[in-house]
Amino acid sequence: RAAFARALPLAAVGMLGALPAPERPSSIALLAWLALWSPVAGFLAGSQRLRALAAASIPAAWMVAFVLVESAALGGDAVRGVPAPAGAAMAWSGLFAAGFGLGRAAGPSRRWRGAGLVAAAAAALSGAALAFGLADAPWPAEVSARLLDASPVVLVVEAAGVADWMWHPSTYEAAGVDRYARAPYGAALAGPLALVVGCALAALGAALARGERAEQPG
Repeated sequence: RAAFARALPLAAVGMLGALPAPERPSSIALLAWLALWSPVAGFLAGSQRLRALAAASIPAAWMVAFVLVESAALGGDAVRGVPAPAGAAMAWSGLFAAGFGLGRAAGPSRRWRGAGLVAAAAAALSGAALAFGLADAPWPAEVSARLLDASPVVLVVEAAGVADWMWHPSTYEAAGVDRYARAPYGAALAGPLALVVGCALAALGAALARGERAEQPG
């Protein structure tokens, strides 16, 4: 019960992305927020040595928030909803698991410093292709395309099956990438692959933490 109490604030921060925009909640805004927050929440959960079940409840709770946002945003019109919500859930769970593994390896003493570094890395990877809105087409097109590939936000949204969201001029033109020069992530593969890689990193982090504790005297 105490472990779930420690998990609750991490889940609650993720749900902040479900707050309504000026007119109505936005599924894409929630996905973008979860893409940024999930590795940070995973790191904090891992560094606190949360048990697996309590940690897994955090990304699971976000699925409830996502369903509520989808329902509110669409007014019951499921046809216009996110095509692959399960893919998005697997993608943010994979990012959470990757952060969890890093947190387990880092340990409690590096909790806040590590979480800050993970947050900075997620933000940097998500904004680098657009130079954080400070300049148009800041990099060569091939570099911008690879930076888009590395973005957690791009991963989660495209894993949800929203393949055309990046085709808006405010994104592709600002990054200097022709919209036909970069293929979006496939929803059928991106989410499961992110989850597998994230779980592998979580297992590796747990193994490193056990090894470090075993080496400590007494």
